[in-house]
Amino acid sequence: MKKFPVFLILMNLCAPARPAAIARGPYIENMAADMATVRFRTDVDTVAWLSYGAWPDCERFMTLSPEMKEHAINLFGLLSDTTHCYRIYLGDSGGAGVYKAEENAFRTFRGIDKPYFNFLAFGDSGSGSEEQLELAAQMEKFDPDFIAHTGDMVESGLDANANMQYFGPYKKMLAKYPFFLALGNHDYGNRNESKKFLRENYIPFHSMPRTGLPPYFYYFDEGNARFFVLDANYFSGAKWAQPLDKGSKQYKWLERFLSKTEKTWKFVMLHQPVYSTGAHGAIEAQRAALEPLFQKYKVDMVFQGHDHNYERTRPVKDGIPDDKEGIVYITFGGGGRPLYFQRANEDWSEKFLPVYHFAHIEIKEKNFAMNVYDKEGRVIDTFEVQK
Repeated sequence: MKKFPVFLILMNLCAPARPAAIARGPYIENMAADMATVRFRTDVDTVAWLSYGAWPDCERFMTLSPEMKEHAINLFGLLSDTTHCYRIYLGDSGGAGVYKAEENAFRTFRGIDKPYFNFLAFGDSGSGSEEQLELAAQMEKFDPDFIAHTGDMVESGLDANANMQYFGPYKKMLAKYPFFLALGNHDYGNRNESKKFLRENYIPFHSMPRTGLPPYFYYFDEGNARFFVLDANYFSGAKWAQPLDKGSKQYKWLERFLSKTEKTWKFVMLHQPVYSTGAHGAIEAQRAALEPLFQKYKVDMVFQGHDHNYERTRPVKDGIPDDKEGIVYITFGGGGRPLYFQRANEDWSEKFLPVYHFAHIEIKEKNFAMNVYDKEGRVIDTFEVQK
């Protein structure tokens, strides 16, 4: 008699009355050297099974997600710097009982003993525009370790629009590469929305590292770098955003972990810019609160959004170019929404371009190298730092 794996027998017993389908995802989040989270949404409440293992052994392990639509499966004990493949099985009433709904792979992060990695950075994409899709097609040509987003993933902030403006355009990349997200003002919805807005339209659908108060603020490590992701929406009037002024919980958290970090590189990512000559510009209260902290603990670079343009500053300190003690601030805000033009000229602004863009950044020990691309795949800026 032919024998069937136990999990397939259980699948048959649990299969729903009609075939279930993936309505969103899968997408990889919360990546580390030894873990990752695989998330997906099904169109009906259903049990789901996920098999995984170091490539090409995709059936090495099996785990089950209970009957629901919003599935988040945490995978622990993974091998670092290793490609893992995974398969998602859903119920199928067509006879077999189950079917393979998705198959893909991801690569876990490296430890500090391997100080090299690469990533993509962009922001202000939530639009569903043709330009957003053109940029996504260019980004798909790369094989990054992760993707950093500086905020405004969905213009309305509503989960109902997230497939068209976020999960759809980046579907191929989301299934392979973790996205690390900074909350933007649009992700909070209208400023007058209720306190429940983020809880209902964002928090249930994202898994962030639990190294802070996710998804508002957190940090993650890759190789010899630590990335601090902040929620700066408090400064632009988001009523329910986490305070970030001196003495707040978020500020104290940031200072604590900046002071303890011994990584070679320290990067900060937030939505509202600390330095910008774009249409929004900087918020003085935000700069006054954060810049001294960044200077004190020697942050290397700040990635920001909000202004729909690309801008790179010279090393700047207290509003004055300073090649010895200054910090470089880079605005990645041309991810798909209507572009902004330059509001003012400043000595500390090195490059300003009102173009749709994304950046590819590579770290090799003490070397930082960045190429910025437009939606046609042309290089529009290059920047390199040697520590």
